[in-house]
Amino acid sequence: MADQKHIVDTLEKLIEVCRDGQNGYRDAAEHAKDPQLKKFLSEVSLERAKFAGDLESTAVRLGKADLDRSGSTMAAIRRGWTDLKANLGGGDDAILSSMETGDRYARDQYDKCIRNHQLPDDILGIIRNQAQAIVGLLERVRVMRKHRKVA
Repeated sequence: MADQKHIVDTLEKLIEVCRDGQNGYRDAAEHAKDPQLKKFLSEVSLERAKFAGDLESTAVRLGKADLDRSGSTMAAIRRGWTDLKANLGGGDDAILSSMETGDRYARDQYDKCIRNHQLPDDILGIIRNQAQAIVGLLERVRVMRKHRKVA
């Protein structure tokens, strides 16, 4: 079993990943042209905010009071790149492509934490459920991109 600091550090990494996703999907929704896609991206942004909130509550329960809720600088740079691609004619497909890239990164970060084997079962359960949702969403985004190319 990991010590409390290791558990909180792991939670903070995933919180950052979730905040990055929240910000990325919100930004993507603002740039999407298709109203259905806009709605979908906004919903995913809210889901990522909930994921972050659940992880933050767990970290606070473990004694971490001063959580960073901003996301990472690297994700802010990626959002800028997504904005640029969308504005240069990449449109909704460029947005979905960037979301797919971001979710692959999120999936990988979650997988690392799950393979860690040093987290308590209750926390591991939260992380596994969120990881499963991310994997499902990643597949959904892939399908959306495929259908957009066919149409």
